[in-house]
Amino acid sequence: MNNESTGSDALIQAGANPRWGAYGASKAALDHLSRTWAAEIEGTGVAFYAVDPGEMNTRMHAKAIPDADPGTLADPADVARRIVALIARAGEAPSGARFEAARLPEAP
Repeated sequence: MNNESTGSDALIQAGANPRWGAYGASKAALDHLSRTWAAEIEGTGVAFYAVDPGEMNTRMHAKAIPDADPGTLADPADVARRIVALIARAGEAPSGARFEAARLPEAP
């Protein structure tokens, strides 16, 4: 690997929900994978982050939990802006770190 490379990647994951076992397991694997890749490429200038977007107002969420109040759910565009801001500040947080999107600052 070229030690002069730089960059960052955010792997999106989710919390635990009933009947979403396989989906949740795949997202937990992303959390572990981000830490593993961070360790494997330490010192190269490339960072990996795991991001839990939280419950979002999406068609998938509405289909899975039809009684959910959309007003209490995160706006996917807001979550995306927060993830972009995290990537723009790559290097300020340790590679392999896990974040909850709601706790990330918004992009300026």
